[in-house]
Parts: sequence; C-alpha cells; structure tokens
Amino acid sequence: DVRDEEQVTKAFEQAVQKFGGIDILINNASAISLTDTTSTPMKRYDLMHSINARGTFLCSKVAIPYLKKSSNPHILMNSPPISLNPFWFKSHVAYTVAKYNMSLFALGLSAELRESGIAVNTLWPKT
Repeated sequence: DVRDEEQVTKAFEQAVQKFGGIDILINNASAISLTDTTSTPMKRYDLMHSINARGTFLCSKVAIPYLKKSSNPHILMNSPPISLNPFWFKSHVAYTVAKYNMSLFALGLSAELRESGIAVNTLWPKT
C-alpha cells in the first residue's frame, strides 16, 4: 500500500536486500474516478489524492537514499503534461488535480535532485 509509510519502507528494504540496490523508481500507482465534482464522493477524492500525490511523494522519499548509491538513478512518474486548458479539467476536476500533483512533484523533485545526479521525468502514454 503506497499510502503506508511502514509498508513502503519495508518493501524498499526487502528489494535492496534481494537485488542489492535500486536504480529506478516508477511511480505508477494511481486511483481514478472520471466523475464531475458533485458526483465525486469525498472518500474517492481522498483515495485519489492519497495514492496519486501522497503515495508518489512517500515512495520517492524512501527511494532517494538508495538511488543516491546508484550509478544511473531515475525516478519516473506516470503523469500528464501540465495544461491549464479547461478541457482537461471540465469533466473530472478531482482526478486531473490528483494527477497534476504527480507532474508538479516531478518538476520540483527534478530541480531538487539535479545536483545528486538522480534524473526525474514523467511519462504520459497517448491514450
């Protein structure tokens, strides 16, 4: 569960123990609800933000010390390019904002980690 700090920490420790290190983190976990604002239950809103935003932050935070030991470290977010075009918001504001959280985090984290040599990028497959 990418929302649970203890589980995430343990998963990384186990991966490092088994594989000897971590070279890449792919933040792909996501919750989705393509509903308009009045049709989005708060429980669903909270789930999207706790997985998409908090989970991405937590997994990245835990991975960084391990990635700093890699010769070619990367963090990849499965998140969209930022667009302020209302087209992307109009039908599912809560989901779009949750995914944009991931994209904005990638932008900030890229700048933060630049000097450490950890590359941070996003990928958004055309669907």
